[in-house]
Amino acid sequence: MLAGGALVFAAAPSLLFASEAEAAEDPTALFNVIRKQHGLPPVDTDARLEQAALYQAKRMASRGKIGHSVGWGNGFVARLRQAGIRGPAAENVAAGQRSTTEVFDAWMKSPGHRKNMLDREFRHYGLAWATPADKPRYIYWAMVLGL
Repeated sequence: MLAGGALVFAAAPSLLFASEAEAAEDPTALFNVIRKQHGLPPVDTDARLEQAALYQAKRMASRGKIGHSVGWGNGFVARLRQAGIRGPAAENVAAGQRSTTEVFDAWMKSPGHRKNMLDREFRHYGLAWATPADKPRYIYWAMVLGL
């Protein structure tokens, strides 16, 4: 049995927060604080990207393995096609971080993940997490970015 979910919030992406700590309660707001600090337009969630991220997070948690291709025939491009996602896209994966703030911080410290998060072309994203039954406090994260 896996636990997991897409991190979806109803707050408008342009909502202003007094501090980054407040924004951390809403992944989209936190992501947009990061993008704004780099002079980039905001992003919003997309249901197809969230489903693709959730699928990957659950696959990683079920295998106890971090990667973009977990199991035969489940590479990134194949998963995008299966989810009906067309056009440019990118994926960030991670494991072990305990919060959205921690995983965003880790990705911003990694050149490839940072590049994905700060890509001006991407206007939508999906963020999801999953935990394995035998380690319910260990989180596997996936973010899929797209147009």
